[in-house]
Amino acid sequence: MPVTLEQVKDSYDIIIIGSGLGGLTTANRLAYCGHKVLLVEHHHRLGGLATWFKRKGHIFDISLHGFPYGMVKTCKKYWNKEIMQSIVQLRNIVFDNPQFSIKTTFDTQDFTNLLNSHFKIDRTTIDSFFATVSRMNFYDDQQMTTRELFEKFFPGRTDVHRLLMEP
Repeated sequence: MPVTLEQVKDSYDIIIIGSGLGGLTTANRLAYCGHKVLLVEHHHRLGGLATWFKRKGHIFDISLHGFPYGMVKTCKKYWNKEIMQSIVQLRNIVFDNPQFSIKTTFDTQDFTNLLNSHFKIDRTTIDSFFATVSRMNFYDDQQMTTRELFEKFFPGRTDVHRLLMEP
């Protein structure tokens, strides 16, 4: 027999509806702080839009396509070391869209090679871009938008902007 929220509301300090990335993170943090948390999800799989589906033998990832280093630090801070260490870098990511079709190992070295060989960007510019990005801190008061950053290093190159935004 299904249980209603009315029946369980006094058993929990907090009820979170939706197990997307925000719901999962919030539930985890509140439980870690000692609250009794009920996380409710309608779908049969946790993760909200951060999930996958299988069709004709192919797995389609419909969620997070990139995991910048800042998110690894966030996992370490808000989750735990085991979760952070379980993040596996996927190899051979394919980007196929009207502007380009490429395969990448999704690391700085491969992106540098792609930007140079496929997009004909000078290596000095690429190295300067990645050096700038690696010095950036999400928590700093950034005055430059992502679009402005891309325009600074790759002016007018919407194809490069798209590559850098898609992951």
